Amino acid sequence: MGKKRRDKQERVAVVPVIEGKRKLKIGMVTPRCSDGWIVPTGKTEKKLSDREVAALEAFEEAGMLGKIDSKFRIRVTLPSPCKQYERKTTVFLLYVKRILKSWPEADERRRRQVSVKAYLQTIPNEKLRRRLKAGLVC
Repeated sequence: MGKKRRDKQERVAVVPVIEGKRKLKIGMVTPRCSDGWIVPTGKTEKKLSDREVAALEAFEEAGMLGKIDSKFRIRVTLPSPCKQYERKTTVFLLYVKRILKSWPEADERRRRQVSVKAYLQTIPNEKLRRRLKAGLVC
């Protein structure tokens, strides 16, 4: 959607895909409001495209750098990290090239890597789950 400003409740999420020795893994972080695990998510921004926001959130929240998949983009309704409400979220994939030892939100969040199968089980939106399952080898 480019640089177009949308509703303030809309978000951009990024699924960091990490190539492991045998299988792909997904990078997850803790949200600020609970002890659960989420993928990096942020607000849409006026001066950045949604893809740029996705890459920025992966860096700020998880210390992960890489390349955004140019073909994967899906818009779905997902619960907020604290599950207070639902909001429209545009989801992208980031193929991680580098994981930093320190990153901007390292003092605020923990991170971990989970299998694609384990991550897919956490997704409440069936449309997103099917699309990710088709695009990732489990």
